[in-house]
Amino acid sequence: MNRVILCTGGYDHTIKFWESSTCLCRRTIQYPDSQVNVMCITPTKQYLSVGGNPHVKLYDINGNDSTPVTSFNGHSNNVTAMGFQNDMRWMFTSSEDKTVKIWDLRGKGTTRILTNSSGVNTAQLHPNQSELISGDQNGNIIMWDIGKEQKVETLVPDGKVPIRSLSLSKDGSTLVAVNNSGKCFIWGVDEEGDDLNEKKQTQNQQQQQQQSQTNETNINKKNEKEKEKEKDKEIEIETENKQENDQQGTNKQSMVSREKSRFKLKATINAHETYILKCLISPNSKLIATTSADKTIKIWNIDDQFSLNQTLTGHTRWVWSCVFSHDSNYLISVSSDHVARLWDLQKGETVIHYSGHHKALTSVALCDY
Repeated sequence: MNRVILCTGGYDHTIKFWESSTCLCRRTIQYPDSQVNVMCITPTKQYLSVGGNPHVKLYDINGNDSTPVTSFNGHSNNVTAMGFQNDMRWMFTSSEDKTVKIWDLRGKGTTRILTNSSGVNTAQLHPNQSELISGDQNGNIIMWDIGKEQKVETLVPDGKVPIRSLSLSKDGSTLVAVNNSGKCFIWGVDEEGDDLNEKKQTQNQQQQQQQSQTNETNINKKNEKEKEKEKDKEIEIETENKQENDQQGTNKQSMVSREKSRFKLKATINAHETYILKCLISPNSKLIATTSADKTIKIWNIDDQFSLNQTLTGHTRWVWSCVFSHDSNYLISVSSDHVARLWDLQKGETVIHYSGHHKALTSVALCDY
């Protein structure tokens, strides 16, 4: 049986590791530099990555040393999101300093920087590992091509209302985003981007094969030149509309590099009456959780036209973040009331309270598989 890794952090400058079933704290790491904004467990389950203001630090989960294994310095403001490439070759971090940085985990330093026009509040890696989606302070949701360091498409769902959080389903087919006005937006995401990448790879392979052959006739040479011209035209079409569109109005979707959007808006929900701080799609892709400054957590049914499943009440202050269990039957939430709660979603009740922090909790990380 795999050991459950459960960590919480916030404004008391500590990170706590919990025995999930007994609510006993088994380890505390001091984090004196700043508050803890975000945490992420690596795919290998060996390290915990912690983002604060402005540093990112990596801790050994299985050790007892509070000294980080390594630190990543380069941001100049709050780190807001992070994640890892599947093979642990690199990680990404987003920040209020208007950048998303790609860090090479096999060496030190950044390999790529995605530069935005405003603070980046949230980001997530697409399952295809070559694209990333971010949400910013100016209300933009942007899909990036990581390799090219370019914007692929921009959505502006609610004018300049800041995007607070977003979540992609495991297969990348559903995107959820929430903002400061309490709205929740759900899109279906087209696979076209993956298809285009595959086509380009096939074209590159064919081109390499052609180049390796002897060009015996002028006709072959002309054909190759014509193909190159056609590809140049395709690149021009893909990149001719790169500027962001900050147009007015609700539910406007601005195209950056495609004539046809990969995103199809499925629903807009007035989910909460105030700030939504976190949204998350469950591992089984059947539920959406939203946490809010209104002290509640709401669970929404994806398969039932995004209807409200239940409202979880019990926290006495803002609910900053949450995480689903791997089987999607449980949820852990953290709040400004200093407490983390384990919820049984079948019963809609708190099963365990994790108490021990003495200031607001803003981040939680879980690995139970």
